Amino acid sequence: MSAVEDRAQEAQAQRRRLEELVERAGGGRGLKGLTEAELLEFGRWYRRAASELSHARSHGLDAADLEHLNWLVGKAYGLLYISESSGWRSVPRFFTTELPRTLRRHGRLIAVAAALMLGPALIGAALTLLRPDLLEMVSPELASALGPLAERHEGGANWMPAEVRPFLSSFIMVNNLKVSFLALALGMLLGLGTILVLVYNGFMLGVIGAGVSRTPAAIHFWAFVAPHGMIELPAIVISAAAGLLLGLAIVEPGDYSRLDALKLAGRQAAVLMFGVILFLVVAGVIEGYFSPAVIPPMVKLVAAAVIGTAFWSYILLAGRRQEITAPTSP
Repeated sequence: MSAVEDRAQEAQAQRRRLEELVERAGGGRGLKGLTEAELLEFGRWYRRAASELSHARSHGLDAADLEHLNWLVGKAYGLLYISESSGWRSVPRFFTTELPRTLRRHGRLIAVAAALMLGPALIGAALTLLRPDLLEMVSPELASALGPLAERHEGGANWMPAEVRPFLSSFIMVNNLKVSFLALALGMLLGLGTILVLVYNGFMLGVIGAGVSRTPAAIHFWAFVAPHGMIELPAIVISAAAGLLLGLAIVEPGDYSRLDALKLAGRQAAVLMFGVILFLVVAGVIEGYFSPAVIPPMVKLVAAAVIGTAFWSYILLAGRRQEITAPTSP
């Protein structure tokens, strides 16, 4: 058998597989009804079928084959780029299934983003403990504010009166959202901007944390930060992972054109950012109403452990049943 015949048979097999996936997706919940492996297959074979169709239109092909290929590419395109509207019924499923599954799918990228923040944070903390004057060298403004910051938290004083908590809670949410969307947008700079945001903020977090740890108010400060930090910091890391996802689509598009890869990555990033918005709203409420409460630090630390456990249980376990029961590729 010649190489030409081999390629022809391979193309036919790819078309048949794409047709199977199109029929399965078209008869159920769209692309959401396919497994992750099948989604990758779908994208790969769709791209190749579209390329074959373009070549066939330019160089000629059997009319019946051309009609079938045109139909197949059209059906696949509709499933890929035209989303079905299911109204408010899709909202619960998004948060109970699609969001946690997407977070797990990009777990490695989220881990990379976390390492890019935590690594510099540990370095900043270690250097500050060795050189207490580092904070003043890095940021004189923050160094001068450290004393008042410690005084605010020392002894569990009510430094955030109840009447200002709603305003501060809203302000905190908006500020965190700005940082998160900045980390996302800078991903378009080949991911380098997002990396810079992670490294810089991680380093400053370590420097400030070590500086505060040297004051008498350390336990009260960490008791304040821990409850909302259990959600807030992971949310910012997730937004950075979404930015890195966009950067990778530009740097390494794989079998796709950069534009198509960016479109697909953008949809995944959008899912992640919807989750980030939800997480930051919850974190802002906790930071505005619970974190500043005048209660023993150990109560807040225990609450932080409960919040952290609930948060990561949601990410790691939610939607698992659908993954287990989903049909596998033949």
